[in-house]
Amino acid sequence: MRIKLVEIQESDLSFIKEIYDYYTLNTTVVYSIEPVSIEEIRSFLPIGDPVYRSFIIKSPEGEDIGLCYFSKFKPREAYRISVELTIYLIPEAAGKGYGSEALNQIEEIIKSGGFHNIMALVGNENDASIHLFEKSGYTCCADIKEAAEKFGRKIGLKMYQKILKV
Repeated sequence: MRIKLVEIQESDLSFIKEIYDYYTLNTTVVYSIEPVSIEEIRSFLPIGDPVYRSFIIKSPEGEDIGLCYFSKFKPREAYRISVELTIYLIPEAAGKGYGSEALNQIEEIIKSGGFHNIMALVGNENDASIHLFEKSGYTCCADIKEAAEKFGRKIGLKMYQKILKV
C-alpha cells in the first residue's frame, strides 16, 4: 500500500473544506465551532509556498483521501527551525495505515527542507492521532488542560514533538 502526496492546488479547496467541515461539525478534532470559508482555509493552508507545503493524500487507487501540511510553528524568526504538522483523513480512510504512510512521507519532505523540529497539536479526545504520533516516535511535550470548549464541554490539547536527525 503506497499512498501518494500531491501538492495542493486552488482546485482542491472544496475537497479540503468538506473534510474540515466534517470534523468541525462532528468531532473535537478541529476546534472551529462553525464551518470555515474557503478564504479562511487559504489563510492557514500554505498553497504554492516554497518553504511550507501542503498536500492532498491520494490512495493507492488515486482517490483523494485526506490532506497534510506543515506551516510555521510560530511567527518569530528564531522559530524557523520548527514546523507545525497537520494531517486529516476522510473518515472512510481512517484505520487503514494511510495516516502512518502520509506521516512518514511528509517527515522526509520536512527533513529535506532543513527543519529540525516537528510539532503537532492534538485534541486530547483524538485517540487516533495520539496513537499515530506516539507510535511514530513523537513525544508528548505539553498537556494543556481545558484549552477549548466545544459541544458544551472543556477539551484539552496535547502537543507532540519530534526532533529530526539529519
